[in-house]
Amino acid sequence: MEKPQPAYRPELFVNHADEIELVEQAVREALARKPRRTRAITFYGERGSGKTWLSRHLGTALPHPPDVQAQAKRVKVLTLFLAPPKAELDANASQQHQHCYFYEASSASCQSPDQIVLEMLHWVCQRWEVTYDEQASAADLIYWLGRDLPQHDGVAFVLIVDSVFEFGKGNERLPLLEDQLLTPVASLDNGLVVMTGRGAPFPWRSVPLRQESVEKVLPPFHAQDVGEQLARCAFLADPARAARIHALGGGYPLNTHVLGQADPPEAELEELVDALLDFVQSGVQRSVREALEALCVLDRFREREIAIMMARHRAESNGEERSEGLSMEDARSVRDLLLDNYLMRWQGAGYVINESVRVAYRSYLQYHKPTLFAALGCRAIEMYRTWSENYPNAEMYYRRQAEQLGALLASVNALHQSQ
Repeated sequence: MEKPQPAYRPELFVNHADEIELVEQAVREALARKPRRTRAITFYGERGSGKTWLSRHLGTALPHPPDVQAQAKRVKVLTLFLAPPKAELDANASQQHQHCYFYEASSASCQSPDQIVLEMLHWVCQRWEVTYDEQASAADLIYWLGRDLPQHDGVAFVLIVDSVFEFGKGNERLPLLEDQLLTPVASLDNGLVVMTGRGAPFPWRSVPLRQESVEKVLPPFHAQDVGEQLARCAFLADPARAARIHALGGGYPLNTHVLGQADPPEAELEELVDALLDFVQSGVQRSVREALEALCVLDRFREREIAIMMARHRAESNGEERSEGLSMEDARSVRDLLLDNYLMRWQGAGYVINESVRVAYRSYLQYHKPTLFAALGCRAIEMYRTWSENYPNAEMYYRRQAEQLGALLASVNALHQSQ
């Protein structure tokens, strides 16, 4: 069994041509020092959508674009990985990527936010050969960076920051990173900042990050791209199998990689739901998994749905007909647990689980815990039908939710009967 999330290799990279062209165009504008241009680009993506691989690919490819070489221009790229997967850390330990900085929260636990960001600023200034002093303050380094780098004619300086929103979890690190590194680089005549992240966007304050920026969501792969990913990984990649894996995993690269290692791919769904939570602290992984199983059958929910579905899940797990309902306080705790781990977000009129996670957990329940899946689906249908009667103003919405779940359960039952 390979690692669930392998380290980046250029020959395995698939798709994201539009995102690469967007960045390359911004680099060309930085080289031309256009006064009105894109100074920051943010790519949003869910768990397993390929954000880190895109960051690694940009860091590898940007210094050598054919059209830029033809103009005798140069692109100097540095990449900060603020929540690096273990596979990337292991690869860096052996390969020592000189232009990549891997932040490890565990080793920096004793450092203050100021120290953490200052260390990154020192690293950037050293790599870009800015006037440097080991004892220099952040203010000195920012001044030297803004003074020295624009003097390089025909050079663009690109700072890639992977998992930027995860870095700001629960503290003041992101404002410091913005003030001391992101804004100074984006403000350069020849600078560009490219970021990736998941979770709630951060309300940047500076003009380059707020008004001279572009934001784009990384979409999942189509079935054809899933087939290409499987082929490049030397997995079985016939069209029917690619379509099957696309249906099970939603087209998200991590899901595809895990499912592609088994035949039939359904056999790796247990491995997949574990892999999707490998970044979650071990002490809460079981609680997170329980919540995702209970809620993945819903398209959207609030705290009261959390209370009802968690109670049904626990009753089924304990072999009980009924279980005591969760209190609203407990439901809010479940909500916060998923939000704190960037596994769901508020969208429209309720919370939604990240689609890459939701589709994997739905598939897992359908194939490995069909009785639990049916019980959860039936409870949700009962809940929606009751609410459609009790809340006339929302009758059509709740009725539609019940009908969609009923159709899903019927299709799953038909699938199992045909096997």
